[in-house]
Amino acid sequence: MVLEVTAITVRPEECNAFESRFRRASGILTRAPGYLRHELHKCVETDGKYLMLVQWQSISHHSAGFRRSPAYARWREQLEPLLDAEPQTEHYVSIRVR
Repeated sequence: MVLEVTAITVRPEECNAFESRFRRASGILTRAPGYLRHELHKCVETDGKYLMLVQWQSISHHSAGFRRSPAYARWREQLEPLLDAEPQTEHYVSIRVR
């Protein structure tokens, strides 16, 4: 399992629209091969700042699969007009701590 962590910055006046569009666009994401689950978190201190967490079966399901698919283009076209900056994405794997 790999965790995609994406920092998203939305124009503050577009937050409500972004959240609504994100809910609708989530259907695109949930149908992607290798998708497991996702969450969206809104920053308490900074207007327009969000953190999206997506669990994938593997990094290739995200990078080579979803990101290169027509579904990704549809995902981006719904959300991109509301963004204030290019989203920043990194991938993480779990480290056993016990």
